Amino acid sequence: MRDTDRPPLPEWIEDVYSWLEAHIQAECDDESLDRHQATELAINAHPEHDLNTNDLEYAFDRLINRGYLYEVDNSLYITEFDQEHPSN
Repeated sequence: MRDTDRPPLPEWIEDVYSWLEAHIQAECDDESLDRHQATELAINAHPEHDLNTNDLEYAFDRLINRGYLYEVDNSLYITEFDQEHPSN
């Protein structure tokens, strides 16, 4: 469950989440993406944001801490992923 008692995440971190969510829903059969793949995806798909590996590790950690993502064996999963009712 997402933590709603804290101030909102910065927009750039929410953007990272949106990219990951869309990619995982559209492209990932097992509904996950390992951290390395997620980092490469964000860097290559959105070079205009000028994000580096450290930025993305920070974003992933914040998204995990806030309940947007969870991690198992270095793979990132969307919390409460529902393929029949994806969020917009």
